[in-house]
Amino acid sequence: MTSWWVGGYSEDMTGTLPGIQALRSTDAGTLELVGTAVETPSPSYLLQRGDHVYAVAEGEGTVDSFRRTGEHTLARDGSAPSGGRWPCNLEFFEHGIAVANYFDGVVGLVGLDESGAVTALLDTEHGDGSGPHERQLRPHSHAVFAVGETTLLSVDLGSDRVLVHRPGLRAAASLSLPPGTGPRDIARHPSGLLYVLSELSHELFVLRWTGSSLEIVSSVAVPGAVDGDSDSAISFGAGGRYVYTGLRGSNRISTLRASEDGTHLEPLGWVSSEGDWPRHHAIDGDVLHVANQLSNSIASFKAGVDGTLRLIAEPISVPSPNYLLRSV
Repeated sequence: MTSWWVGGYSEDMTGTLPGIQALRSTDAGTLELVGTAVETPSPSYLLQRGDHVYAVAEGEGTVDSFRRTGEHTLARDGSAPSGGRWPCNLEFFEHGIAVANYFDGVVGLVGLDESGAVTALLDTEHGDGSGPHERQLRPHSHAVFAVGETTLLSVDLGSDRVLVHRPGLRAAASLSLPPGTGPRDIARHPSGLLYVLSELSHELFVLRWTGSSLEIVSSVAVPGAVDGDSDSAISFGAGGRYVYTGLRGSNRISTLRASEDGTHLEPLGWVSSEGDWPRHHAIDGDVLHVANQLSNSIASFKAGVDGTLRLIAEPISVPSPNYLLRSV
């Protein structure tokens, strides 16, 4: 039976989550809540390696490490400043963990000791730039992604750029996207290409990493988007044949089909997220789980062979869920 960790917002970020939640899958394919694995404020993004789970404390501005003490329990064993305000994304990099700070666009690097516990803030790289949208008055780093041992990408929603960082977090190059794009999330397609989702322009970009720079391969409009929506999260189904993204506002999950080589995307349609504000979603085999933050619920959908989604059962109650992480 598959176990899951769920992060989200606590009172300091106007949510109700008491800490990292433990869930498990059911025979029907849905999830059921086990309980609170550890109390911690606003663990809105999670990462796991071995017996350690790492979380941002978005309101407090720290990166925390938790050691697994049981199948569904955790204990804090380390903490460090994130280097900026509102940390929201993590990635393993340079024998540590890189962190994207949304409010001020700072990318930080925290260290790990030999056991895997977080130790201290090691480096920071401050972003710059802005965009034409009212939400782009300053840099807003939203995601970090390692494309190799010595190369980290950071996605800046505020400056419409994907930056290339070298060891020490030095920003060595960048790829500019059209003004007002608002890039938010990045994921590697099974083809090796990189998909970047825009929060503001409702587009999915296909990028190629050449080994020294990024280039745009193609882009497509996300189906179902309406004015005022905020896009979120990327999941791959059927080995990358289908791509799912979320639309917060209209509360939809969009479906696109990728070409065999991953270079082109075809919009297929959308379904209701069966909740309010689909902040994140994750695939488990042929089931897509959707964290609906504002309705305090997680909905589970069966994916058909044609990529279509069908709700399995009524969504379950989980307080302010922001992020779903399958336990390893």
